[in-house]
Amino acid sequence: MPTILAIDTSTDACSVALMSDKQTIIESSVIAAREHTQRILPMVASLLNDQGIALKNVDAIAFGCGPGSFTGLRICISIAQGLAYGADIPLIPVSNLQTMAQAAIRLHSADQLSNNEIDANACIIPVFDARMGEVYCAAYQVIKKPNHIFLNPIINEMVCSPEDCQQAISRLNSSKIYPAGSGWQYDLLNKIELGQEVITQLNKPVYSNAVDIAVLAWQDYQLGKTIKPIDAEPTYLRNEVSWKKRARIRKKT
Repeated sequence: MPTILAIDTSTDACSVALMSDKQTIIESSVIAAREHTQRILPMVASLLNDQGIALKNVDAIAFGCGPGSFTGLRICISIAQGLAYGADIPLIPVSNLQTMAQAAIRLHSADQLSNNEIDANACIIPVFDARMGEVYCAAYQVIKKPNHIFLNPIINEMVCSPEDCQQAISRLNSSKIYPAGSGWQYDLLNKIELGQEVITQLNKPVYSNAVDIAVLAWQDYQLGKTIKPIDAEPTYLRNEVSWKKRARIRKKT
């Protein structure tokens, strides 16, 4: 069975995880804003050493490819590329928004997301702050199969205003919506006209984490979805207009 090493530095947290036989062996996470470059490699080395696994024996390295902190994404990709080049290991890019949806399933596996009464039209909507008055968001339909829960994207990843996010969610034909992520601080629930749809608020905070990246990467590995280190790229959702807006804000400050 494959062994997957996963890393994520897309937020203020650094996290690493090692998965084998579809079970996370160990994970390590620390809040270390602006210390990602100093923290992540020692965390990887410690995790592998504790498990007695050499990097060359890892089958693939998974990384959070975004969206997220621009600096954090660049650090994550450079670390993943460096490790993969040195050990001749393929990479698996994993969406940080999809990772949040997977985290919602993990954190609530004994609750409404995985019980036998889950609705075929239920979906998880991860939303987190993109700054400049915008949010990153997506929506995933929850599909139950024997021994697995899959996430089917029904709103593609996007960066937009909270209002545009509200409109996109309002158009979904879903009987249940599970909000996840810090972006819901914009009070989206109270502003969305959902008709007869049922909204269930998750009780635990949901963030991107290497544990959930490993789970998603394990699925991709089975499907042969790996890339060469040279092909690793971050997911930047902002268009040229947004970058110009960012530049204007920097000049004012």
